[in-house]
Amino acid sequence: MAAPPARSPARPSTTDCRCSRFPRDREHRQFHCPPASLTEGLVVNQPLELDGTLNFRDVGGVPCGPDRRVAHGRLLRSDTLQVLTADAIHTLVTQLGLRSDIDLRLAFEVDVEGRGLLADEPSIAHVHLPLMVEGTNRDGSATPILQQHDPVVTHYLGYLDSSAPSVVGIVRLLGSPDGPPAIIHCAAGKDRTGVAIAMVLAAIGCDENDIADEYAAGSHLVDAVLDRLRGMSSYGPALDKLPKEANLTPPEYIHRFFAGVREAYGSPREYLMLHGVTDDELVALKENLTEPVS
Repeated sequence: MAAPPARSPARPSTTDCRCSRFPRDREHRQFHCPPASLTEGLVVNQPLELDGTLNFRDVGGVPCGPDRRVAHGRLLRSDTLQVLTADAIHTLVTQLGLRSDIDLRLAFEVDVEGRGLLADEPSIAHVHLPLMVEGTNRDGSATPILQQHDPVVTHYLGYLDSSAPSVVGIVRLLGSPDGPPAIIHCAAGKDRTGVAIAMVLAAIGCDENDIADEYAAGSHLVDAVLDRLRGMSSYGPALDKLPKEANLTPPEYIHRFFAGVREAYGSPREYLMLHGVTDDELVALKENLTEPVS
């Protein structure tokens, strides 16, 4: 197993970030905001500081229908967790009560990069549910080969075609009594993680505009995340062969992704039910991840 990469670089400055507004409260909820401590009041779509990560945030606060929202601290998302510090893991265990580490990386990535100190934490279950697109991986690299037409969105839809058992497994784990609090992560925390989070939020009835803005919340962190991936054995210089579209996370990608889901399956919920998820499991998922709006 390769040695873990060097300690993660400092987050990019957010003093000049391009602020956008949360669609259900355009005057007050910004999602390109300076990071907050885990102990501070959580804000919808606001990146959080967790030593060893660059793209970590709580999905909590996203509206789910007129009278519910995703509960804070139930569903987290991140880039790779392989360089988490002991203090960061202690925070996840003691402050958030984290139970599940849902790892979307390829088996190749897990073998080469490892899980770092998190592998030694017995209270957090490692659940490996890789998202991949068959036939698109480069030899010796986790960097995929993307199609020329709408490369990112086409690849996102490919996850659903090639990795249905993993998508279903995510939904079932998050709907189980012992699943959350859970963190979903891949390497960058934007593509595989973005699709997984989008499908979960759609399954519990969140509005597409809100899902798209949640997806785009880490846009200002992408450059720093990709810089770190270039230093990892499983990525390296192959990242620079990707089209420029692959370095972006605009809300439009999720809108086009959902348009593709509707064309192919009818809706995200219909996709899940086609692959065996039941009405009762979808109800349990919503009950497990959401809370009433006070």
